[in-house]
Amino acid sequence: MRNLIKAALLLFLISGCFSDAEEDQKNVNYFFDIKSYFSNTAKKLAKTNPLILKSVSKNEASETKKIKIKDWQQELALFIDADINKPAWKDRYVKDSTAIKIIYTAKEKDLKTQKIVINMMLGAPKKIEIETEITNFLYQTREQLVYYPDSCYSIKKSQNVFLLGQNNYKITGLLKF
Repeated sequence: MRNLIKAALLLFLISGCFSDAEEDQKNVNYFFDIKSYFSNTAKKLAKTNPLILKSVSKNEASETKKIKIKDWQQELALFIDADINKPAWKDRYVKDSTAIKIIYTAKEKDLKTQKIVINMMLGAPKKIEIETEITNFLYQTREQLVYYPDSCYSIKKSQNVFLLGQNNYKITGLLKF
């Protein structure tokens, strides 16, 4: 009985150590924290609620309106989803940086986020460019995302779907404070 209690106590202690190590690994940022940056930006924009001059186009048709965005998390979802800070990906990107620019480039084509370029000024992002690509036997999608803090953003998407053909989309938002 005493050995059973010791074994249970040992198992309990060991399992506690592993969960702490796993939790610590989840909280490590190997690269610029795109997800938190854009989540925080969405919260800030939700509070300031700026008027947006938003243009949306599909192929040749386009429309421009002045609007208020109701859900900034959804509006910036493509930027948030470009997060590369996953423990399994820490060795799958190459970082090249200077004092004014950080570049992350995917080592392999199977990663959705292929490239992130962050132009810095005084330690803060002044422009963020993200390139994503998904290719499989049914479709190919390429996105170019650009964000200028407190100024504007654009999303260009090219999608080629097997049997349906190619579509090009562009969304731009000009923030008016």
